Amino acid sequence: MIYFSIRKRLLLGIFLSMIMILGGMGLAAHFVTEHESEEIFSARLATSARVLEVLAAKQLEHATINNPIIIELPDELEHQHSSTEEISGHPYESKISFQIWHSNGKLLAKSATAPDKPLGPMTEGFGKNQIGDDLWQVFKLKSGDVWVMVAEMDAVRGEMAGDLGVAIMTPLIIGSLLLLIVINLIAYRSLRPLQALANVIAARDPQSIKPIKLSKTPSELKPVIDELNHLLDRVQKAFKREQQFIDAAAHEIRTPIAALQLHIENAVNAKNDADRDQSLAEALNGLRRTTRLTEQLLTMSRVSGATDQEQQQVLSLDGICREIVKNTKPLINQRGQTIELHVSDDCLIHGEQHKIERVIQNLIDNASQYGAAQGLISVSLEKVSNAIHLVVSNDGDTIPQSEKIKVFDPYYRILGSKSFGSGLGLAIVKEIVQQHKGSIRIEDKSAGNGVQVIIEFKSAI
Repeated sequence: MIYFSIRKRLLLGIFLSMIMILGGMGLAAHFVTEHESEEIFSARLATSARVLEVLAAKQLEHATINNPIIIELPDELEHQHSSTEEISGHPYESKISFQIWHSNGKLLAKSATAPDKPLGPMTEGFGKNQIGDDLWQVFKLKSGDVWVMVAEMDAVRGEMAGDLGVAIMTPLIIGSLLLLIVINLIAYRSLRPLQALANVIAARDPQSIKPIKLSKTPSELKPVIDELNHLLDRVQKAFKREQQFIDAAAHEIRTPIAALQLHIENAVNAKNDADRDQSLAEALNGLRRTTRLTEQLLTMSRVSGATDQEQQQVLSLDGICREIVKNTKPLINQRGQTIELHVSDDCLIHGEQHKIERVIQNLIDNASQYGAAQGLISVSLEKVSNAIHLVVSNDGDTIPQSEKIKVFDPYYRILGSKSFGSGLGLAIVKEIVQQHKGSIRIEDKSAGNGVQVIIEFKSAI
């Protein structure tokens, strides 16, 4: 058996889902940020170039200088490695360079961080140029005979894009962790009734079969508790039925055993062979009745406890009746009775064969045992609409109306009956019929004569 934690599985599922969703969002944000930052940085380079063109390039075009003008940055920015903005400027200023060239190849001005070589070929527009170990993003603008070149290290762009990505993803990650903590707390509180149910069950006395109750029951847990209570109810009924069975069996079997003991004692103490033979014959009859009672007890226990269930199949009820009547006929004739069979073909039902055989056998035995000495036992089978009617009848005394329901109770015997039966035959029949979703009832065979047991099964076709 595999055990697992609902809470852990829930959190793991949420965590994996969040990783997939947030990961996709992060990648999308990264690409969008990178693209947008490229646009912003390129626009900044172009803007810077045009400002230089207006403010410096046109003045420097006709200037007579031997050395280029170098625009120095404050010392604190030259050696500043922090990204923290200062009052005197920003460290990223040292990452942006510009040059102003005359078309004759003379360098007119540049920033202190710009190399002495041109930042790129003298062609207008954006481009990339490798200078030493650094890759530069360059924008070039021509104004008359002057070229303005503004460049930015590619690494700086990547760093700034990364910082933007971190700035976007950090709140998402922190929010996700907080969300997981909140979900964990909610899942823990929501699943507490399961633990409460487990504690209630663990604290119960092993002998207790009272219904389970919780002070607060979630609607999702209610079906589980209801089914547990239904199970406990069935267990309680099973225990009660088992206890009744044991008590009744002990009571029923005590009488024949006591009679056997008495007959055997009489045989032992007999003064002549005739008395001994008679006592032994009585003991043998008592032993047969005890054996029959034991068989009925075992059958009742198995049937009511459903310990001998087998898969139901389509049965030919007419074929089963023919076989049982054929096998029972010699014994019926030996008792001086007659048995007749009236069946129609194709009487098919769904059922367990050995149980259906037990039903028919018990009905015939019961009809013979309580029927008239020279009477007729009739077994008839008829298909009526979508039902199969099985009727077993005998000749003899009728059953009072008030007793017709009670005879299906285990160990019940009609007052004044001369039979030595166990009182289990009809109880077994009723239990099996109910298991096969059928119905059973008792009626008089005719006015003042005989009894007939009528069983109705649902037809399989």
